[in-house]
Amino acid sequence: MPLFLAMPPWCDVTLYQMAARNVLRGGTHYRDIFDTNLPGFVWLMAGAKLLFGWSTVALRAVDLVVIGAVTAALGRFVRRCGGGRDTVAWLAAAVALFYPFTSEFNHVQRDPWMLLPATVAAWLRFRRVRTASRTALLEGFLWGAALWLKPHVVVPALAVWAVSAALLARHESRGSVLRDLAALVCGGALAGVPGIAWLIATGAWPHFLDIFLNWNPAYLADNAPLAARIGGLFEMHRPWGVLHFVALPLAALALWDAWAWSRTPGPPAGGFRPTRWYAPAQSEGAAAARAILAALYLGWAAQAVGLQKGLDYVYVPVTLLAFAVVAAQRWCFGFLYLLWFVAVGGLLNLADAYPHDVAPWVHKLDPADAKGKFEKHVLADGEVMKLWVRAVTEGDTPELRDRVGQYTGVHCGTNWEDLTSVADHLRSIQPPLGAGELNCWHDSTHPLYLMLDLDPATRYMHYGTAFDIKELGPPPPGQKSKREQIADAVRASRQRYVVSDLLRTTHDPRAPYRPESWRGGDPLPVWLPDHERQKFPWNQPVVFRSGRYVVHQIDPSVPLGEIRVPDWNSLDELLTPQPVKPNGVSLFR
Repeated sequence: MPLFLAMPPWCDVTLYQMAARNVLRGGTHYRDIFDTNLPGFVWLMAGAKLLFGWSTVALRAVDLVVIGAVTAALGRFVRRCGGGRDTVAWLAAAVALFYPFTSEFNHVQRDPWMLLPATVAAWLRFRRVRTASRTALLEGFLWGAALWLKPHVVVPALAVWAVSAALLARHESRGSVLRDLAALVCGGALAGVPGIAWLIATGAWPHFLDIFLNWNPAYLADNAPLAARIGGLFEMHRPWGVLHFVALPLAALALWDAWAWSRTPGPPAGGFRPTRWYAPAQSEGAAAARAILAALYLGWAAQAVGLQKGLDYVYVPVTLLAFAVVAAQRWCFGFLYLLWFVAVGGLLNLADAYPHDVAPWVHKLDPADAKGKFEKHVLADGEVMKLWVRAVTEGDTPELRDRVGQYTGVHCGTNWEDLTSVADHLRSIQPPLGAGELNCWHDSTHPLYLMLDLDPATRYMHYGTAFDIKELGPPPPGQKSKREQIADAVRASRQRYVVSDLLRTTHDPRAPYRPESWRGGDPLPVWLPDHERQKFPWNQPVVFRSGRYVVHQIDPSVPLGEIRVPDWNSLDELLTPQPVKPNGVSLFR
């Protein structure tokens, strides 16, 4: 826990915190802070701010509470599916080995938090099937609350209801099943109406419609190929993703075992062999619980790979659900993973200790398939574990954040020591910076707004994301393109200073720190070509640099020039040719 609490926040968290601060200060969401998502997570961030302030440690503690509650809910499901206490204990151990040691990209995100109300709603659905309890209204409310985090939750909600409808139809009339559905819809409306009322009352409604009707269709259309997203399901959180190869067929067998498509009542099918790998349900109740859990998992997997972008955190909740599906078969798979991490960690540590004698043999043993590649678990990494005491005594200092963070060396992850130096410089500026006078141009610089308690120069924070939203067709008559709207907002802003990140111009994370990247009298790196230096913000005078971050002072006499953020996937096209090794491999990663 200390190492987890000391990890840095991801840039998405900073965006939500900025949006929450804006809302709490009476601002208008979507108008003041550009956001392509529903406002549910912003409300949760605002609640966290009211309860705990802006402490990242407290926010991470809340994140652990949410994941702990999800684990408890899944454990209850597993018990009802026929799993024993030992199975639930190893399920909890698996979550403890998995979630805290994923990258900061996955923490305090909408998808894992959305799993909590969804899992509780699925549990109420199971109780409705088994005990005829009248909780459909509450269940619908929970699904509706989850929908305010992401509308994609509709897919697993429909899957769970479809399975339950077949089970209910065995002993209830069609009218009763339809009334149950109506109660679900009414519960969802109860969760939806207050949110819509809030959007209207705060003046956010027209801006909400503009983003969801004019911006989001193009944003959602720009996605990776389906095959890549399906591959991500198995490879994103390796080696945990391998478990989907087991969970998917087990979920399908659970539906078959419960006769989930049939209105004919009867005992579990129980005809699959060998039972060593698949233990048939011992009662109708266990079969129903497995079927509901399987529907939740399969529905979630379908929306994750079919509708969403293939981002790390999207696969976190479906992985947790895979844990539960496998545990429902009384598999203590967490123990097997523990053995794997101990074995691999021991091998890699031996290779580090004996690079000439042991390392070649370990390299030969390392699987070629990416899903099984040797990776040292954090608990087996002595250099990281040495920081445990410091995490307890010092907390999340900038230097410690850089040490324990896993994505601090990428363009959307922050280098906290460098950025703290930039914040110190900006505090020394006279006259002091006011609201709207600082423009943090790249994602990793956004924490400056919170560090300095400043409002951004424009409503756009993730400029790279906003510029990347392509037009699906020509803009309506009299309306500018999306990129022109963003550029106009920058030109019309009150910005005095702009902070940029050099990692947004190179694929080499160490380039800004190499002496050969700089030449005397030139405030910009040698790899930045002249045609890029003529564009915003690089064409504005540089007054300070700390590592990868550059502070520009806006010169009214210098035109802003072309305003845009290059597409990360075509970044190499913007740079001058790089030296190559004799074998023709680029020195640039």
